[in-house]
Amino acid sequence: MIQLSRIIAGYGDKVVLDEITTCLDPSKITVIMGPNGCGKTTLLKTIMGLLKPMSGELKFSGRQFAPSPRAWIGHGLFMIGQGQRVFPNMSVADNLEIMTHYWSSRAEFPARLDEVLTYFPDLRERLDDMAGNLSGGQQQMVALARGLINRPRLLLLDEPSIGLAPKLISDTFHKLREINQKTGTGFVIVEHNLKTLLPLTDSAIILSTGKIIYDGASDGKTLTKMLDKIF
Repeated sequence: MIQLSRIIAGYGDKVVLDEITTCLDPSKITVIMGPNGCGKTTLLKTIMGLLKPMSGELKFSGRQFAPSPRAWIGHGLFMIGQGQRVFPNMSVADNLEIMTHYWSSRAEFPARLDEVLTYFPDLRERLDDMAGNLSGGQQQMVALARGLINRPRLLLLDEPSIGLAPKLISDTFHKLREINQKTGTGFVIVEHNLKTLLPLTDSAIILSTGKIIYDGASDGKTLTKMLDKIF
C-alpha cells in the first residue's frame, strides 16, 4: 500500500495540495477527479517524486519512503504524463526498448515485448515505424506498452484520453480493466472523461481546492450526489 499522510505540496510559496491523506491500493483502479486547477496532476507528481512535498510523509508497505522516479521504478511504480506520449523520432521498438535501461538484463526484452503486444496487437506491424508518424490512439498504445513492459505493480496515468476519439477512449479504458484483471496491475488515473471511466474503476478520490472531499468506492449514491454538485 502507498500511504500519504498530511502532504502539503506546491510550487514556490504557492500551496496546491493542502494536507492530503489517503491510501492507494496497488491492485485496484483508482480515479482522481476534480475541477481544473484543484491539484490532480500535482498529486501524481508528488507521489512519483517529481515534486518534493513541503511537509507530510509518504509510506510504502508501512515504511517511510522518500519517492523518486528511479526508486519507484525499482518498486514497480511508473507514470505516464500528459502531452507528448512518445519519442517521435524513434521507432516504436526503440520507444519500448529504452526501458531496458532500468532492468538487470536487456536479454529480457524479447519476452517482455511479446507480452505487451498481446494487449496491443496493432503495434506488431508498426515496430519499425517512427512513433511520431502514428495516430494519436496508436501513440497512446505505445505509451501504455512502455509503462507495462516494466511489469509495474501500479501505473499512474495523467489524462490518458486527451486527443483520442470517443471510441478509442472507451477501448483504452476497457483495455486497462482487462490488464488489471489479468495481471493484477493497478492504475491511478487522473481523468475528466468520467462517464466512460468511472464504471470500470474500484475507487475514487475527489479533490477541491487542494483538499480531498471524497475518498471511497467509485459507485454509490454519495459519490453521484457529489459529482452532480461539482460537474
